Amino acid sequence: MSLSRLAVKNIAGSLFRSGAVFLCAALVAGLGLAATLVVLGAENSLQANLARMGADLLVFPWGIVNQKAESAHLMSTATQLWMPRADLDRIAQVEGVAAVTPQLYLATLRDSPFSARPELFLMAYEPATDFVVEPWLEQELNGGLGFGEAIAGSYVSAPDGGQAVSVYGYDLKLAGQLQPTGSDLDQSLFVTFDTAQDILRQTEESGLQPFKIAPGSITTAMVKVAMGSDTHDVSVRVMEQVPGVVPIESTGLFQTQRTQMIGLLRTVLIMLGVTWLLSMLFMGLAFSLAVNERRRQIGVLRALGASQTIVLKSLLAESALLAMAGGLAGNLVAILLITPLQAQITRLAGVPLLLPAPVAFLGLILGGLLLALASVTLAAYLPAARISRQEPALVMRE
Repeated sequence: MSLSRLAVKNIAGSLFRSGAVFLCAALVAGLGLAATLVVLGAENSLQANLARMGADLLVFPWGIVNQKAESAHLMSTATQLWMPRADLDRIAQVEGVAAVTPQLYLATLRDSPFSARPELFLMAYEPATDFVVEPWLEQELNGGLGFGEAIAGSYVSAPDGGQAVSVYGYDLKLAGQLQPTGSDLDQSLFVTFDTAQDILRQTEESGLQPFKIAPGSITTAMVKVAMGSDTHDVSVRVMEQVPGVVPIESTGLFQTQRTQMIGLLRTVLIMLGVTWLLSMLFMGLAFSLAVNERRRQIGVLRALGASQTIVLKSLLAESALLAMAGGLAGNLVAILLITPLQAQITRLAGVPLLLPAPVAFLGLILGGLLLALASVTLAAYLPAARISRQEPALVMRE
């Protein structure tokens, strides 16, 4: 008789015990999948909010005096002072700096027909390293911001629903719109550094000199501080290690919000880990009890000539079959319940229940099954190995 047939016979021979183990596996797998989706939705929501909080630290050229810089955390302040782009590498090497991205203030256009505010700020940024501007996009850019394109703040728009604005006679295609931020970002146009150089070239050829760009220069380095690092300590280190710059910390309210969000995110990650850990322990305990209840049956198999290896493999095969069957059933029930009730669960939980893409969803299910199977096999192996090594007569007398 093959191991699979022996395992099936053992399962069929005790339907009550096998059914109880099957239901335990289904319940744990279903609850584990549902909890994982809810927690991942909460984590994605918190990560999105964290990404929108901008920079913890703004680094300006030495000599800047601007009160508005003290409350800025999304964009550079208006200044004609520059610092070399090489300072970015120096800042990135400072202990406690997680990310750094440059911005370059170009010009202020007054009474522009494209802005609902009296001033329109023209800025350059670096899409490849940006963590400040693009998180506020209403829709993600396909392929990123291209040459001759711009991202517009919420107060900036083309007339009559058009797709282009003119800056000093240079036509910029609006590739994306930012959501309202309540800051100067709402009345700004962002272009790439290459587009900024092309605007300058065209204006110089036409005899206009609306602004200047020092070669290889930036006006601000936006800094994100690493999790667990103190912003003030990082600011001091930047001042000590990078000459010719002035680091300015974001407002206390902004720092408090970031600290609270990081705390919530850590709590969510802990919840996810605890959920899976309890699930594995519960399933392992259920299968361990089932194996121990079959001590007399195992003694009979050993007395009939079954080897330790055969007994051990049969127990593990039985555990694996019940774990996989129960896990698949639990996942199926969870999916059938979660999909139509997604909006209601989001409202009750207070966090978005974000269902992943089909391929990612399948990977999540398979990953959970493999994790459950591995934990159950490990939990079943210990008592199964101990019982299979005992003498048949001793096991049968107990």
